[in-house]
Amino acid sequence: MVSLQRNLRSKRPKGAPLSESQTVRQQRTTLILASLTLAIGMWGILVIQTPSNPGLTPGKPSPISIQASKTTSYTSTWRTNLERERAERASDTVIYTRDLAILTRQRLLLSDFLQTITLIRDDPTLRVAQERERLAALPNNTLIISPEIALHISRLSDQRWADVRRYSLDLYDRAVGEYRFALDDNAVAQVRTFSLPYWASLTSAEVEDRDLMILFAGAYLSSNQVIDEQATLNRKQQARNSVEPVIVQILAGESIVRAGDVVTDDIEEKLQALGELNTATNWLAVAGKALLAGLLGLIFGFYVALNQTKLRQGRRSIFTILGMCLLMALLARLIASLGGVWMYVFPLGIIALLIATIFSSGLSLFITGLLAVPVAFLAGGQLDIGVALLVGAVAGIFSVGRGERSLRFVLAGLAVGAATAVTALAFALAEGQNTTPEALATLALLGMLNGIITAVVALGLYNVVGHVAAIVTPLQLMELAHPAQPLLRKLIREAPGTYYHSVAVGNLAESAAEAIGADALLLRVASYYHDIGKTARPFFFTDNQSDRENVHNDLDPVTSAGIIAEHVAEGVRLAEAARLPHEIIGFIATHHGTSVIKHFYQQALQLHDSVNINDFRYPGPRPQTREQAVMMLADTIEATVRSKAQHGKIVSGRDQTERNDGSQTLEELVGSIIEERVRSGQLDESPLTLEDIARIRHAFLTTLQGIYHPRVDYAPQMVKT
Repeated sequence: MVSLQRNLRSKRPKGAPLSESQTVRQQRTTLILASLTLAIGMWGILVIQTPSNPGLTPGKPSPISIQASKTTSYTSTWRTNLERERAERASDTVIYTRDLAILTRQRLLLSDFLQTITLIRDDPTLRVAQERERLAALPNNTLIISPEIALHISRLSDQRWADVRRYSLDLYDRAVGEYRFALDDNAVAQVRTFSLPYWASLTSAEVEDRDLMILFAGAYLSSNQVIDEQATLNRKQQARNSVEPVIVQILAGESIVRAGDVVTDDIEEKLQALGELNTATNWLAVAGKALLAGLLGLIFGFYVALNQTKLRQGRRSIFTILGMCLLMALLARLIASLGGVWMYVFPLGIIALLIATIFSSGLSLFITGLLAVPVAFLAGGQLDIGVALLVGAVAGIFSVGRGERSLRFVLAGLAVGAATAVTALAFALAEGQNTTPEALATLALLGMLNGIITAVVALGLYNVVGHVAAIVTPLQLMELAHPAQPLLRKLIREAPGTYYHSVAVGNLAESAAEAIGADALLLRVASYYHDIGKTARPFFFTDNQSDRENVHNDLDPVTSAGIIAEHVAEGVRLAEAARLPHEIIGFIATHHGTSVIKHFYQQALQLHDSVNINDFRYPGPRPQTREQAVMMLADTIEATVRSKAQHGKIVSGRDQTERNDGSQTLEELVGSIIEERVRSGQLDESPLTLEDIARIRHAFLTTLQGIYHPRVDYAPQMVKT
């Protein structure tokens, strides 16, 4: 049996324990690796671009219809240039100057023209027909004399021609004077159409002669306003510069181009702003995203290092959280590609509920807030979407608690949906956009859909994520506590005494856990399984012997101790075969620590001169957590108190009679057991404090006194005759 004991002790955790410095170094390396993984992964997700739409060529019909995938704004070069050209072409940008020489030159030309006609009329060598031909052939760019007009001129008397000549010059001079020597094209047209006929009618000339005067004076009237080239050029440049760049806003869901429509310059700019035509890599944008991802990784690393000691010790837990963060970011990337208001459906609450129930609410708040930053970035930098999703997730964290029941996830999903919808509506109303009843109803429905998806997916992944992170969940514990579990059914059938002992230990451990803020549910469930190894040889334990003879009476103390100690290793084997969570297996391995099996050790001392105490020790290890330490104390105290009570060795504290039979009060017994465990070093590796131990002692006494309180000695019933 000595070899059996040695074999049992060989079933300790594989690998020698690391020193404190090695542990710290390993944790630091893990944390650095985790931070780098988060930064690189997040950077990759942020840099990912959705594939460009095929066949989109500026100037050609679009093969597909495209809607804006996000709300964004950009500076339109095409529209800005168009507005600047319009400003440049405005009439007020042309600057004129007055040239008086033009009017003088035109009057001289008119006078010369009239003088030429006079000379032709006065030429005695010309016959009437020749005179008409000479008049009609006069070279003049301003006025062409038709044969009819030439005939009329030749038939005029000298007096009538002299009047025509004089009135023509007078009309010209009057027109120039009326406009103060500043005629433009509009003024010339006005004079020719209205002023000259009116002024001519005031003369005494014949009607036919008036038409000649109007014709001659009007033909030589000309605008004397000329464009000042340099001043106009400066004015046009000022007009261009005064036009501000045109900012175009694209709303998510807006139709950009329909199939068959030509991709114009305006559409091309919109597609480029949305990233649909990007062909070149924007290295500044890549660097900016790398900076953001690096900052997220750095913040994560510092937070875990400074505030999450327990998480820092679990490599699987850290990388499980990282995996969830990256998967959620990738999901946000995919949903963002749908555009419109679909980002309100992104279930950020999934990771919030999972981390809150599996790890802690504080860690969940941090991770959710950290993840909301890239989510808002992926949503096109829309603050309202990021805030709405974050508020919804936080509401879910406060609603889900520890997630002991499925109903808590349902309530948390409702809280997520309601908070997301209300926040989205608040932003829509405050910004004055999308305030139509249909738009507001859409936001509310998308928010509630977010909550439904969050509740269903979080509940479905709850146990899966807990298993991946090597953490047992409350729902899993509730399932393990059901008596229909195979190992518990085996314990009830084959070792009923041990089962009831385990239930009693669970009651004690749960009360102590609540007193110090430990995991009460974990302790209760672990209590049911801690002695499962006794089912291998149930009758070798007094729990299950009942009226049977103690089989250890015929065995050597070393053999008996080996059989008793073997139930620890056997329990670990059964638990591993049944795939129990490693937390439960840890309780099975540590519930006796490395304590000595004192009964058989004392027997051996009486029988042998030399006894190796290590042959009578449990294989261990010692308790590593507060919960494991509570389990050890509860197990020992329950068994000892029950044994003492069965033999009448528990007395009331009010009994002051002298006690020579080894009886003790509950206070004395519980105190002595706890003191022995502390003194023997069994609790040295657990984080229990003296204050915790005092509270545990008080909780044990309160529970035990309710079980083993003194009972009233009822008087016998009298029977009437």
